[in-house]
Amino acid sequence: MTRQDLIAALWHGRDPFADPPADLRPADLQGWRSIHPYLEEAVIAVRPRVVIEIGTWKGASALFLARTMAEHDVAGSVIAVDTWLGAVDHWADAALFAELATEHGYPSLYRTFLANVVREGMTDRIVPLPLDSVNAAELLRLRGIAADVIHLDAGHEEASVAADLRAWWPILRPGGLLIADDYDSTGGRFPGVTRAVDAFCAEAGVQGPWSLRGKCKFIKPD
Repeated sequence: MTRQDLIAALWHGRDPFADPPADLRPADLQGWRSIHPYLEEAVIAVRPRVVIEIGTWKGASALFLARTMAEHDVAGSVIAVDTWLGAVDHWADAALFAELATEHGYPSLYRTFLANVVREGMTDRIVPLPLDSVNAAELLRLRGIAADVIHLDAGHEEASVAADLRAWWPILRPGGLLIADDYDSTGGRFPGVTRAVDAFCAEAGVQGPWSLRGKCKFIKPD
């Protein structure tokens, strides 16, 4: 599917970047492992038409994926799924909570994401989808949109990760690649992520997971 196909399917033809505000926020590409070999390799090896990122934050990794597509002449788009409201850890940690930039009692993080995409010149490669993970997966299912690559970087609790994997697995095409962030076979900061991924891979009988520097990847059987 082209980006215009995605805009038609997800936004009823209304491009969310068509009329950006004049007062863009300054560039702020804060992120974690936003530039990673697994993300670059996924673009080069798979040459995806559709990449879905669940958990986008300020857009750093979505932008890295989009730039890599452009550099390697891959005619694909990144669907960036996020509520831009934060997860449990963003509300529990005072420093992360400040990054939500609340205005009148409501997070305004989407404005930071929007400004980053516009400033980086990647509005023709990225399609935001401001829904929670489960509802976004259902919408894509209803629209018949399949992903070649999925980058999962949403909640960090075991139950949340397990729910995301179950919701998005049907959206990933057979032979497609799933990359999960915050995976650490030694436990790490978010052991629930590792437990959920390992349990899912064992149950689904997939190739992997292979892990490197805080991310893991595995392939959906054909």
